[in-house]
Amino acid sequence: MQKGYRTRALRPMNTNPSKKGDIRRGSPNRKPKVDVHFERRNGGTSSPKSQKISTLRTTRLETRDTNERQQSGTILSWLIDSQNIPESATIYYIGPTSLTSIKKGTLEQNGILCACCKNIFTIRDFQMHSGGNVCDNPYDAIGVYGILDNNCVTPLSQYMQLALLNQNEPKHHTVKHITKGFDDDDDVYDDVCILCADGGNLICCEQCSSTFHVVPDEPYYCAYCACSLCGMPITKRDSSCLTCSLCGKQYHVKCSNESLKIDINHFPRAFCDKRCRKVHEKLENKIGVKRELEGGLSWTLLHRFDQEYGSYEVQASKKLECYSKLAVAFRILTACFELIKDRHTRIDMIRNVGMWSHYQRINFRGFFTGILEKGDEIIAVASIRVHGTNLAEIPFIATAEPHRNKGMCGKLLHEIESDLQDFGVGTIVIPSSSETVPVWKEKYGFNLLKEDIKQEIMKLNTLMFHDCLRMQKTISGYLNTLLS
Repeated sequence: MQKGYRTRALRPMNTNPSKKGDIRRGSPNRKPKVDVHFERRNGGTSSPKSQKISTLRTTRLETRDTNERQQSGTILSWLIDSQNIPESATIYYIGPTSLTSIKKGTLEQNGILCACCKNIFTIRDFQMHSGGNVCDNPYDAIGVYGILDNNCVTPLSQYMQLALLNQNEPKHHTVKHITKGFDDDDDVYDDVCILCADGGNLICCEQCSSTFHVVPDEPYYCAYCACSLCGMPITKRDSSCLTCSLCGKQYHVKCSNESLKIDINHFPRAFCDKRCRKVHEKLENKIGVKRELEGGLSWTLLHRFDQEYGSYEVQASKKLECYSKLAVAFRILTACFELIKDRHTRIDMIRNVGMWSHYQRINFRGFFTGILEKGDEIIAVASIRVHGTNLAEIPFIATAEPHRNKGMCGKLLHEIESDLQDFGVGTIVIPSSSETVPVWKEKYGFNLLKEDIKQEIMKLNTLMFHDCLRMQKTISGYLNTLLS
């Protein structure tokens, strides 16, 4: 907060300090709220004292069905599991070909079994094996016979569109404007701290629903209710402010040297400074672009092509493939982690990465999904959000079960770090359970937060979980990037 602004911006809640997480506002006769902790998959709730839940990275359910754990992370497997196409369905190549005969195959979880050579091919390899052009979209050029129409071959792309109509798929993970508390319709304030996700004696921001345990000595509006450049508060009726398309913070137009540029081929975007603009442009250029690595691996950065990223000219086939891979990535994450629900709003936090809400603490807008692939199979997934050039967070990272203990997590982290270095981002922050701190420290070079990063996080909307610790890693070559 800039010095000179002294108006009181935060007011304390009426709290009952004898009960942690027991928050009362208004009338003292109002029924108090009670902490509701993460719900396990087998139902019920748990207390942090009796059942401490390792919410991230290593805790998995050993009782989960074996077939669910061993599902292949491919679009074909996703279509089979969503019951849009049966396994062993007849496949034909229907695109332009240099061959005189049409290739036929059988659909399997891990690929297409060719009828002529009895080899299993990936989607793109079967297209090339059939004499197709590598530039053509294979999901339009390969089809399934006799499912939607008994006498026709229907392209895979149509089945992908049908699968995405399911309300559980990422295409529908959009806007959820959560405005009320879980058990108190009159209370618009969040009942846990925006920084640590825990309850107790909290202080409310005068402008929004955010709450804090502690604040600096000088009263201030929370970071998302004040201009990110001058620190003065921004009211809802202030028409002279914009929201940065990258970091999500508000700013006065007069405070920024960056002007709002209109491009008829892109959605309107605004940036608080040139650093956010450069990072955004680099991110946008890499969305949906598969980059080849050694050992037959590749990695891709995925994001919804909506008002933040993409243009009006993005091909429908590219969007469809992106959303389908997001659906597969979501399956991998949900298979690797226990169900993580926000204690106050009860939303599924993994499912809703990418949404926005009334509560800044669970505002997940701006997340990207990084995927590591081998052939058509997604083998590792990470959720990433970039907060300007200061910091990036990775709250979720997971490896599909058949590929664990093979260094895949490290490979994905390395590629993410390489991109962040190119963007000029200085630090990666992750949440970790206390049990996994030594692993992240010794194997991946993370350490517990330093004081300067703690102060920086107080200005940012980062995802945090109850009973977790934050760790940081300075990106290699960051200082050289600053000097270049």
